[in-house]
Amino acid sequence: MAIKEDFFDIIIYSIYKSIFEMVGEQAWEIVWRSGEIALKQIEEKMGVIESDLFKSLQNLARYLEDMGYVSSIEFKKLSQKRFQYIISNPVILQGATSLIAEKMVPPHISTSLMFALLKRFNKQAKMVREPEFLEDGRVVETWEIESY
Repeated sequence: MAIKEDFFDIIIYSIYKSIFEMVGEQAWEIVWRSGEIALKQIEEKMGVIESDLFKSLQNLARYLEDMGYVSSIEFKKLSQKRFQYIISNPVILQGATSLIAEKMVPPHISTSLMFALLKRFNKQAKMVREPEFLEDGRVVETWEIESY
């Protein structure tokens, strides 16, 4: 038996709306910490992290595709520090769009996992603008990545 995408989206929307209602902008801390916790569990089960950062990001992207979270994930390099992270048809698209429209913090499930992975390589990323939601179901985030 598999969970239905619509139900999963409703539950994630409800959880993150509740979090925002209770703690406001501190919800961002929960988003990023949840990525760290989830990455640790995924790593223990799947071993997606390797010595190469890009290969590890690709492994994690394939894992998210295999789990049915997205149709596909693509990384596009714009400059030395700037990348686009393009996810197609994430199952939480409707709920995330609603949370952003309501000026609340969206779950950023895959982004928080990718940021947690970058942290393992002593890098940090920040989104340089709001995600762009395309009509074909893709979501485009632009990141700036730096070492620390």
